[in-house]
Parts: sequence; C-alpha cells; structure tokens
Amino acid sequence: MKKKKIAILGGGNGSHMMAVDMKVKGHEVRMYEMPEFKENVTQLFNTQTIEVSGIMKEKVKVDMVTDDIKKAVDGADYILVVTPAFAHKGYAELLKGNVVENQIIVVFPGAFAALIFKNILGSDSCPVIADANNLPYDARLTSPCKVTLFGRNKINIAFLPAEKGAELIDMLREDLFPFEKIYTDVLECGLGIVNPALHSGPCLLNISNIESPHVDFYLYEHGFTPSAAKIDIVLDNERKAVGKQLGYHLTPIEDFSGLNEGYTWEELYRATHGAISLTPISGPNDINNRYLTEDAPFGLVPWSSLGKAIGIPTPTIDAVISLYNIIHETDWRERGSTVKDLGLEGMDLESIKKYVKTGKK
Repeated sequence: MKKKKIAILGGGNGSHMMAVDMKVKGHEVRMYEMPEFKENVTQLFNTQTIEVSGIMKEKVKVDMVTDDIKKAVDGADYILVVTPAFAHKGYAELLKGNVVENQIIVVFPGAFAALIFKNILGSDSCPVIADANNLPYDARLTSPCKVTLFGRNKINIAFLPAEKGAELIDMLREDLFPFEKIYTDVLECGLGIVNPALHSGPCLLNISNIESPHVDFYLYEHGFTPSAAKIDIVLDNERKAVGKQLGYHLTPIEDFSGLNEGYTWEELYRATHGAISLTPISGPNDINNRYLTEDAPFGLVPWSSLGKAIGIPTPTIDAVISLYNIIHETDWRERGSTVKDLGLEGMDLESIKKYVKTGKK
C-alpha cells in the first residue's frame, strides 16, 4: 500500500480514533479543528499524540494538528470529514475554494452529506465525494488525547457521482477501510441510515422520561415498548416507499437487527428490547441529545422532503417532525436538510436519478 496524505476534519471521538487508525496503516495524517473549538482539544494541538486502549493498544503522533483549513487539506489525497451532521454545511463552506478535482472527500457518517457538499462546492473542480453509512468504530474519548476502542463497525459507502464507485472502491478499501457494500448512489445511502426510524418511536413515546432529572433512561431497555416498535415499523415503511420510487430495495432495520423482511412489531421488540448488545446503552437523558436533534433534521426531514419531491406521501414521518418541532421549540424543516440543500430542488424523478449517477444536471 502506497503512503497517502490524509486530512481528518473534526475533533471528536471518531476523528481521534480514525487518526490513530490511519497512522497505524502508514499514512501521513493531518488533523483539523475549527478555531472556535480549538480550546476543547488544547492537548492535541500541543502534543499531536493520541493513545488508544481497549481492543486496540497504540500510541501515535500525527503529522499535523491545525486550525488552518488550507494547511490541512493542501495536497491531501483524502479528506475525511468525521463530524455530526449539523456540521456538514459549515465544513463544506470551509472547503469551498480549498479543494481540487483529484482529491477524494469521504464523510463519516454521510446522511446525504455528499449532495450537501457538492451543492456548496459547485461543479467546477469538485472532487468525488463519498458518504459512509456509519462510523467505523465504537469509540469514546476518556480524557484529552486518550480514546477507548470498544469495537469496529461494518460500513458501506456511496459515491457522488455514483459512476465513479467501481473505479475507486478497491483503492479506498486498501487505503481506508474494508467497505462492504457500495450503494447504488448517495440517495440510497441516506435513505438507508437506520437511526431515524429506529430511535424516533422510543424517543417520542418516552420524552417525559428523557427530560426527567429523576430517571436514568436507557433507550432500548426502557424506551423500546411495543407501541414504540409499532411506530418504527410505519416510519421504516414510509422511507422504504420513497426508496422504492427511486428504484432501491431498502432493508436497513433488517440489516441492523437480523430480522427478515416483513418483520412484525413483536419481532422488532424482541430484537431490540432483549438484545444484550443494546440494552446496556444508556441515554438519551436530554431532549437535545443527537438521537433527537440529529435524527429529525438530517434523517426524517430529508426523507420527507424527498418524498414530496417525487410524489410519495410520508404522513407519519411528517407527524414525528411536527411533534419534535414543538418539543424543541424550533422548525426542523427549516434547519434540516431539504431537497434545496441537496441541490435537487425543482428536479423531477428522472433528473434526480441522472444527477446522482453522473454528478451533472
């Protein structure tokens, strides 16, 4: 494997772990954090050293830690964006004018990020942009520059333009991660994210426990009631209908849970409420947790917006968004990702499918 120059954008759990992983692979690694968040990772800027414990034990020194985006990405072969979905627009604006056509941007996890990035970067000299459907790691920062790796996740990927995937996938598998599945395109990847359909039922029906200072809430142990499972099935089926109209056969909850297609609420309840790997997961214990404030604007909102654009109704998804709007006293449809943000506004079904395949309108 040839040594590559890799810029990792973001300063959280995933970016720290990814920096170590890429360094162990033999790459040159540069890390970037926005100036306004630099104080959160002061030790990283001072030492450039990260230590990993858990199922992997390593201590590495990265090649650069900077708050200068030009220095971070100049000459980089890969630009890996490892941030929550709410930061995607900001990072796309940072990269505008600072990237070139022969670079590759990969977003972990994607959530329609490739379309958002391309809409902001424009078509001139725009790199290939890829969305991964998940983070490659279950990892947590335990103290400054110290991260614990609990496990590794299987991940899939989609490319924009989709037609570039076949020529690039082997290189990305060698340089980065053993991506398993290549989605048809980035829309299939975004519609195939499991969390917005899986989290929304138990979060919405247990909102009083989530916001209570007296309850130590566990989503899968306490929140995954039969009624929550029933809501999740409807949410899943509505996004599947949007996917079917676009030509996809989506099975995200089945892939996550090991269930067969046509699963019942009883089967989903048993697969989640009784899963030894899920029931120990604590939280959320705050209505502003990402299980709500990320899944609503960057999962449910784009699913709904895509449905409207191609003539597929999503009444339950819409109802959940409206209830979250009340709970959070905000307008998630305004703040979330719509077809306008994805660069698809005014396009019909065939034009959308052509765009995600070729990257050209």
